[in-house]
Amino acid sequence: MNFRRPNVSYIEGESIAPTNLCKRKVEDYAGSVAKIAEFDVGDDPAELVRRLSGRISYHDIDEWLIEDGSIYVHEKSNFDILLAHYTSPLRDRFTVAHELGHYFLHSNQGEQPIIAYRKGSTRIEWEANWFAAALLMPRDKFKAACAKIDNLAVIAARFGVSTDAARVRRDAIG
Repeated sequence: MNFRRPNVSYIEGESIAPTNLCKRKVEDYAGSVAKIAEFDVGDDPAELVRRLSGRISYHDIDEWLIEDGSIYVHEKSNFDILLAHYTSPLRDRFTVAHELGHYFLHSNQGEQPIIAYRKGSTRIEWEANWFAAALLMPRDKFKAACAKIDNLAVIAARFGVSTDAARVRRDAIG
């Protein structure tokens, strides 16, 4: 299935400009998005995609290997996020939040059509990861949970993320 729209000029992959915001500013922006969207800890980022008029498609491995993009932003309130059938629901939550990071940070909420790819470790990927971590595990709420609860698996469950994601967030926050 081709997600590209005719007559849309996309910026793709490494040609997408990073925001070059520092990590804390990206996290603050994710917090602003969460506040405006009334998105709270444990909420489903897929529901936020739907409220923004985006779509999520699940693909089998053969389709996944053919289709390069992980998010196709066509225009404002018109984007597609592609997920694999073989990933876990917790992984999908983080992936959707990550792709929302691309939507908000790199397409300027659809003002700039983009296709972000699922491979590589570039600055835009870092920024989308910072956004996702802050959206799903807001700094103050996550720190408070870590101060009260001494079990990372319980904290991860509270925030609806994998134990690995919670560990990375805990280590990043300190």
